[in-house]
Amino acid sequence: MQIYPIHPSFTAGASFDLAVEPNRRFSIAIYQQQNDDSLTSLCGVVVAGKSGVSANLVDGKYVFESTGNSAPMRFNEDWNWPTITLRPNVSGLHSGAYVAIAYEVDGAGQPVHELGRACAAHRPVFAARPESDSMALVIARPRAPTAALAYIIPTATYHAYNSTGGGSFYDDRVHRYRAANTVSLRRPGGGLGARLGEPVDPYDTRSTRQQFAHWDGKFIRWLRKEGIACDFYTDLDLHSATALDLTRYRCMLSVGHHEYWSEEMRAHVAYFVTQGGNVAVFSGNTCYRPVRFIGSEPGQPTEMRKLAENWDVLKEQIDLDPRVSGNESHLIGLTYKHGGGHWGTWSRWRRRWVKCEREPIGFTVKRPEHWAFAGTHLQKDATFGAEDRLVGYEADGVPPDWPEDAFETLAVTTRLTGWEMGGAGAIGIFRPLLRDGRRSRGEVFNVGTTDWARALVDVTAKSHLVVQQITRNVIRQYTGTEETNALQHDSALHETADAGGEIALHTDAG
Repeated sequence: MQIYPIHPSFTAGASFDLAVEPNRRFSIAIYQQQNDDSLTSLCGVVVAGKSGVSANLVDGKYVFESTGNSAPMRFNEDWNWPTITLRPNVSGLHSGAYVAIAYEVDGAGQPVHELGRACAAHRPVFAARPESDSMALVIARPRAPTAALAYIIPTATYHAYNSTGGGSFYDDRVHRYRAANTVSLRRPGGGLGARLGEPVDPYDTRSTRQQFAHWDGKFIRWLRKEGIACDFYTDLDLHSATALDLTRYRCMLSVGHHEYWSEEMRAHVAYFVTQGGNVAVFSGNTCYRPVRFIGSEPGQPTEMRKLAENWDVLKEQIDLDPRVSGNESHLIGLTYKHGGGHWGTWSRWRRRWVKCEREPIGFTVKRPEHWAFAGTHLQKDATFGAEDRLVGYEADGVPPDWPEDAFETLAVTTRLTGWEMGGAGAIGIFRPLLRDGRRSRGEVFNVGTTDWARALVDVTAKSHLVVQQITRNVIRQYTGTEETNALQHDSALHETADAGGEIALHTDAG
């Protein structure tokens, strides 16, 4: 059965509203993204309210029954399914990425499918289809900031690619849907269980692109294993800036494929950086497309409208917020316009994507003495990540007209020949220009690739240890975190480099 949250985030310790498919009998379990690949069973729920749903206790567990209209709904309308107001049944709930799972049961409250049996037995569950069709991603915000790091979950991007209900912002060749300019935020598929027309990722077939498990789940696992404290929000929280005050953090994290941004999101991040805040972008195609959130209640949008193909096109059409100047490179230093994308080829005869593999391209180091490379033992003109296709299916590049004091280039790729845009990728640090001509106190570190999180957690990746060390360095630098276990990390890198195994280095640029 399908479900979705009315709002994708809630305050830890409070309740949230969950919409459920009509005419179903089911129970609810709450899982969390913790240290493992699969989700970890956390608890059951406390019912605080319901509309169109009955709730009965059977052997100590809630059995719900939903009523209502089960007619098919469209991608661009509020589905208005029955709702239940729930609170995770655990004291001291912390900020994090949680998953509500609805599993169907019989009249005695017994699960009727394997997913339900796993939930009832508190077994781990992996967040991929078909199991994820019964899951809803819900982000618990902190009651008050408790960490130096704020992680932004890209809800807008998840829904931009979500074809559930017959449409998304893209031509979905798999399901034969045409691209639309408006999509509903109140429908299943906002990070989990989406209907997608995406090509298979040949380097990670277990999960699907544009889904939580593919990028964000991996990065969160790594943060938890490293013991790095983090507060979680969605981009809708960033947009409204009511529940999230970025200036109370030292660093904001953007991970995976954080593509769709509103003017308000850009303006709030720009202000944060001018005030000395830092942004760590472990994402590709970041902030490339502008959207507007629409809703009758402030801070609670129900739909999202695509405004233009990119910020340059939008700027030609309307006057933007004065705090939003130029395209996304004026905020994060890099732009997809000067990078590139490689997805594969759609075969009309086979009715599927083919030739999805990419040539092996990595990053060639230009500033090995920089703090970002500390402990990696990388030398100038050494290349890392090529065998792992670390330069992801979408990558961002440096605008050719950037002055040297604006973007500090740390590593570059070869020309992305044959890719859309056909530019070149880069890793570096950007310091936005202020109105008085000075550079901002805060800065943006940007890796410009969608696939950083994959190499970060894949212990078989040749660049795994290097990617881990760079990520540690950036987070420590931007949060002021003491370097715990630094000698152990440094020793591991030395041993691997001496053995010639895990760190793949090349002296050419390709």
